Amino acid sequence: MRKKSLLFIAGLLALTAALPAQSPDKTMPVTTLFFWTILIGSVCLTVAAMVGIFGQSKAFCNASDNIARNPAAADSIRGLLIIALALMESLVIYVLLIDLILFFVRWGNYTVR
Repeated sequence: MRKKSLLFIAGLLALTAALPAQSPDKTMPVTTLFFWTILIGSVCLTVAAMVGIFGQSKAFCNASDNIARNPAAADSIRGLLIIALALMESLVIYVLLIDLILFFVRWGNYTVR
């Protein structure tokens, strides 16, 4: 699994290294900047959601395993699980908030011409 993720990250970096070579212009059109903002925001939201779901599933799996091994500690484990799940979900909500901010900013007013 680790080799696959490292290979994916290396491939993603190799693909993004060639992006500046695609445009010979010195100025970037507003539509292109808006397109890349939306694309990068959606990729970040997708990655955050996937990592959040993976973390929540691992937390639930470990919590249920620990409750099965020690039923006397079920209340404290359940409380910690709820706090951990809330924090993981809040990270995804923060990424969504940043994406919405990026989406609604008027990029045409802030571009260098």
